[in-house]
Amino acid sequence: MVKRTTHSKELFRENTLPESYNPPIVVGCNIKTPENMGNIIRLCDNIPCKEVFFVTEKDIRTSKIKRTASSGFNSVNWSTCSVNELKHKIPSDYKWIAIETTSDSKNIFKTNLPGKVVFFVGNEVNGIENSILDQCHTIVHIPLYGKNTSLNVSHALAIVLFEWQKRIAGL
Repeated sequence: MVKRTTHSKELFRENTLPESYNPPIVVGCNIKTPENMGNIIRLCDNIPCKEVFFVTEKDIRTSKIKRTASSGFNSVNWSTCSVNELKHKIPSDYKWIAIETTSDSKNIFKTNLPGKVVFFVGNEVNGIENSILDQCHTIVHIPLYGKNTSLNVSHALAIVLFEWQKRIAGL
């Protein structure tokens, strides 16, 4: 019988990213549920991402975010901001890519992705506002073939981040 470990810290201890790796930035626009915010933070700790911004005008309940984000809550540099503050927070050499299904979006699996990138995800019901989409360099969608043609916002972000990492970091 083969002895297996389920301790990921031991398993992934030797994983390293290339020196040329430029961590992505993630922006969540008007995310409604604290659980989705926590999932996004946890995912951004896994990748790892440079920073996470949540564009929101409302107060957020950090207790639910913390519970879902787990150790990522204190590992990832995350904050809230307004739409107007974004341009000052994101380095000018980063390309803005929205993850949204629109009439002009491109299939993520057939789209070139830049090394320095900020990925935008939107509200669970209304998606990303047109005023933000208009500022993005590219809009990408994930092709879905089942009866349900939408994904949870954190699941969509996971697919895109891991696809980006596979291509850019060569992992």
